[in-house]
Amino acid sequence: MVGLTHEEVAARLEKHGPNELASAKLTPVYRLLFTALVHPFNLLLLLLGIVSYTVSGDKITFGFTFSMVILSSSLAFYQEFSSQRTFKAMRELVQVKARVTRQVNGVPQEMEIPVKDVVPGDIVPLKAGDVMPGDCFVLDSKNLYVSQSALTGEFLPVEKHTNTAYQGELPTKEFVDNSDSITLASSSMDKLGDDGKPNQQFFDNPALCFMSTSVISGSGHAVVVKTGQDTYINMISKSLQSQEMKGVNAFQKGIRKVAYLLLGFGAVMVPIVIVLNGVSTHDFVSAAYFGITVLVGLTPEMLPMILNTNLAYGAREMAKHKTIVRRLDAIQSIGSMDILCSDKTGTLTSDNVSVNSFLDIHDQANERVLEYAFFNSFYACGLKNVLDAAIENYGDYLLKTDLAEDPFELIDELPFDFVRRRMSVILQRSSNPGKLMLVCKGAVEETLAMCSHYVSFESEKEEDLALDIAQRVRAQAICNKLNESGLRVLAVAKRSINYDSDFSIQRDENNLTLVGFVTFMDPPKPDCRAAIEDFKNYHVGVKVLTGDNLAVAQNVCQQVGIDVTHVTSGDDLDKMTSEEFDAAAERCTLFAKLTPVQKCALVNALQRHGHTVGFLGDGINDALALAASDVGISVDTGTPLAKDAADLILLEKSLQVITKAIIRGRMTHANTIKYIKMAASSNFGNVFSMLIASAWLPFQPMTSNQILTQNFLYDFSQIAIPWDTVDKEFLAHPHEMTSAGIAKFMVFFGPLSSVFDVFTFMILWFHFGYRDPDTQAAYFQTGWFLEGMTTQALIVHMIRTQKIPFLQRWPSWPLGLGTVVVVAVGIGITYSDLGYDLGFVHMPSEYFGFMVSAIVGYYVLTQAMKILYMRWFKEWL
Repeated sequence: MVGLTHEEVAARLEKHGPNELASAKLTPVYRLLFTALVHPFNLLLLLLGIVSYTVSGDKITFGFTFSMVILSSSLAFYQEFSSQRTFKAMRELVQVKARVTRQVNGVPQEMEIPVKDVVPGDIVPLKAGDVMPGDCFVLDSKNLYVSQSALTGEFLPVEKHTNTAYQGELPTKEFVDNSDSITLASSSMDKLGDDGKPNQQFFDNPALCFMSTSVISGSGHAVVVKTGQDTYINMISKSLQSQEMKGVNAFQKGIRKVAYLLLGFGAVMVPIVIVLNGVSTHDFVSAAYFGITVLVGLTPEMLPMILNTNLAYGAREMAKHKTIVRRLDAIQSIGSMDILCSDKTGTLTSDNVSVNSFLDIHDQANERVLEYAFFNSFYACGLKNVLDAAIENYGDYLLKTDLAEDPFELIDELPFDFVRRRMSVILQRSSNPGKLMLVCKGAVEETLAMCSHYVSFESEKEEDLALDIAQRVRAQAICNKLNESGLRVLAVAKRSINYDSDFSIQRDENNLTLVGFVTFMDPPKPDCRAAIEDFKNYHVGVKVLTGDNLAVAQNVCQQVGIDVTHVTSGDDLDKMTSEEFDAAAERCTLFAKLTPVQKCALVNALQRHGHTVGFLGDGINDALALAASDVGISVDTGTPLAKDAADLILLEKSLQVITKAIIRGRMTHANTIKYIKMAASSNFGNVFSMLIASAWLPFQPMTSNQILTQNFLYDFSQIAIPWDTVDKEFLAHPHEMTSAGIAKFMVFFGPLSSVFDVFTFMILWFHFGYRDPDTQAAYFQTGWFLEGMTTQALIVHMIRTQKIPFLQRWPSWPLGLGTVVVVAVGIGITYSDLGYDLGFVHMPSEYFGFMVSAIVGYYVLTQAMKILYMRWFKEWL
């Protein structure tokens, strides 16, 4: 096989492009910046600033809102850009190479090149451990077995070979460009069903090897048929991009609904304020400007900055616990997650198959069974799968000493194939050269069918007895029992044969003597049961979605504490109606033998039931489900496509790492919702008070600049919220942000502050007599500013916990310090030159006594209403 020339390579690289997946491209900087800017609250703030400036020329309001937008957008952009840069660095740690045969000065030469430089027509030599650099067609092979688990989830590798007509040396260019076989292979790769599932020829055709699959055993040569964006893997990637399955997650929907809610309240309240204020002051122009300021006051303008600071802090904390955040919103989503869909292998299990037991036909443990199985695995020279490795690892310490003293010699091998589903070795012992022994190991049904006798170990000497119907029934019952317990079972048999130069399966692999059975399991991870228990404690349901065998998966789930009362398989799902499918998705906890499309469909079905769904997977067959989920989770050792579809990348494939991420996500969600509920209810109370004051007073209760100053001081006191602690009771449950919940909280607690605002109005109006619009309005405005600013700053401590603040729960020191500083600065402003410019005056000392009583009353009433709220609505934040 001479390979391509330099000129042919250049022409094909120009035609087909580099061998890179579309998913490998990073999000452009301009898209990251645009996404950061078009946050719903950023748009709302910009709208308010522009309207304020257009109507009244108020540069202060415009500058303030514009600064908030720039600050929060910059923070979000920086964090997303940093996360993407970290992910890119991770991906570039390993520069993937491929070996190809090309012509150099007319001479074929094997060389190592970057995978991205592989082109259609390249000849690829194959050996154990190699990864397919593109979709390939096998030219020749010798015991070539390829693992397709990344694509199909199948446990065992499959044999690859081509028709003998195409084996041997072939002119590469003519073969690739003109061969009917290559055309057929290439066209079969393009066939997808109406449901998007790949044609089964994809995985059954022994001549086809797909990009990212790996050689487990054997050797051969293949020609690259498709590269880069023409490969099957890239079909999945295109599907991810075209369907845009990630869309808007639950948290983003919540933020949008809150924005719409506040706009709705503003649309109702502000016109009323304008009318009432205009009627009472007889100045509708000032009233309109005042109404715009009230609308600004109703908006939690620091939300984008608080939110992005929260997310950035959460991302840094999650990085400390071996989790890289690729999409910031995923931090909130994993906190809201109430169902985690996970694969089995490597997540629940250690991905390390081991021998579980070795049993004779009487269901008794017997090391002689293991010994024969070890002979078969140890001396085999063809495919050695994970089961062989498990047998060798287990039997190594028992048997190698004996073999060293009296070793066997391999005479021949009858290799494994997927029709017979067994393989045999023919051995000769050095101490008895005239006697040959065939040792067979394989699937129970196929191996048992070849047996006419069984070994009885009941006496000291092994005895071969006839395998009658009763014994066959006994043997099958043992295997059924083992299968039901979730163990993989292989049968082991033997036979003495005569020496021959030409051994055959038909003649020699029959009339065998059954030795017994070896069982295997992929043991659960030691920390898995504890992690599953943690999920239960945090009220996150776990559903296992696997391509593996149902019985095996069921057994593993039982061992780690996952309920398997309701289970199903991919075949059963295919027979269901859409309604039955959705019901099964909700009811079942284990789904086995699934295709990639079925995994994705199950995620979508759970989302239709109102769940926030996380998906943990690392294979190509997981990419669709990762993209469809609210939060996709992969691992740094996963396939590139899986990592590109994920929102979080785990540096350790462990459920306990996810538990830590859930806690951090819920803390981030809690501190975000604290600010939204506090700001919305407090601002709503202020606007409600504005309505009352506008109907009552012959002057504005506060000037626009005073309102903005109060809002700024309040917002400044909340900057430390991302560093606040969270009640353990809140962390125990997933929570979803809903506009209904925000509205309910806002209407319930907003008027509470208005009660004490009216109390303050009455003290200022009746007791101090501040009624004259020309000489006493400034005293009234200063008095309400001080009372409103102080209660607003303190309300955070009432809302941040469902316990009694300062008695049962203390805030974090940054939040406590922020409150003290803001209250001190707020009072100090009224005595400063800045306060004079803002229209403030010095209040009499007697007033502060009334203000303290109002604050204490507010504290007590809010705590009482908090208890009622939790009793009625069964929730707090």
